[in-house]
Amino acid sequence: MHIVTIEALKRELLRVPKLVDRLEQRDPNFPEAVKSWLSQLETIFVNYRMSEAADVAALRAELIASERGVVPASLDFRGRKTSRKVKEATATDVLMRAEQLISGTIRVPMEHIQEGERIARQIVALAKRKDLIPVSHGEGNHTAMLNSLWQALDADPELGNATTHLAGLVGKYDALILLDRMLPELP
Repeated sequence: MHIVTIEALKRELLRVPKLVDRLEQRDPNFPEAVKSWLSQLETIFVNYRMSEAADVAALRAELIASERGVVPASLDFRGRKTSRKVKEATATDVLMRAEQLISGTIRVPMEHIQEGERIARQIVALAKRKDLIPVSHGEGNHTAMLNSLWQALDADPELGNATTHLAGLVGKYDALILLDRMLPELP
């Protein structure tokens, strides 16, 4: 899974607290907001060709069914089952399950990215000490500069193994992104 995909999913996770706030405020549009969020989440999974899109679609279907009067068997109610209670309970349940789905999907790739950041930071620090990093890394064709820098790092006897490890861990394109993100951190 690429950094761009992980970051898109992390943005969706950051929307969950606002949805929970709507539930807490007894917003009557809470179930609709969750359904809209699920649609956006499903689109992200579809755009990145991830099979989790089907899981999100199933959660959305469960919420739609509750809007049409179907009470999910997994929910237990105290007191009278009103339409609003069923919709809110279903929306809350599918929200929690979608959050778990996202978190589970990005957990291992996030660990790889974090390890890749650590390695990229070490590579950049050593490359700076060896004067392999161009002083004006922000000018001109940035992509060409990154590719050129990558080739220099890969060819260096001390850094070659680290760049190979980084590329193997996160892929070459994400390795270039991580390398680029470490460059502005230079003193």
